[in-house]
Order: sequence, then C-alpha cells, then structure tokens
Amino acid sequence: MPSLETNYEYYLNTDFSNHIGDWVALYDNKIVAFGKDVKEVALKASEVCGNKKFLLYKVPSAETIIYS
Repeated sequence: MPSLETNYEYYLNTDFSNHIGDWVALYDNKIVAFGKDVKEVALKASEVCGNKKFLLYKVPSAETIIYS
C-alpha cells in the first residue's frame, strides 16, 4: 500500500502545470481525481480509493508564493 509520503514525493517531482487551479487527488503515484470543486474531487477519490488514504491538494498558480 502506498504511503502519503510516497504520494507527496510524486507530487514534488511531477509537473502539474496542466492542472493549475485544480484540486488534485493522488493515490499510488497516480492522479485519481481532479477538478475545481474540492468536495467533488474528494468524493471521486474516495470512490476510487475506498478507505485508503490519498493526498488531496490544490495546484497553485504561478503567482503563488510558498514560504517555508
């Protein structure tokens, strides 16, 4: 079973520029759902993944600044 850390590493190393502004759900290093409505994306991901955990995040625009 893939871990959230594995999905996060996939997220960090993948170009998601075609999903800017979308909510994206990752499971097993694959996009299992995406769209503009977070509830719809989470519901679709839950249908695909069952009771397994998936990574859900919003792809930021190029103008977004992330501080750490």
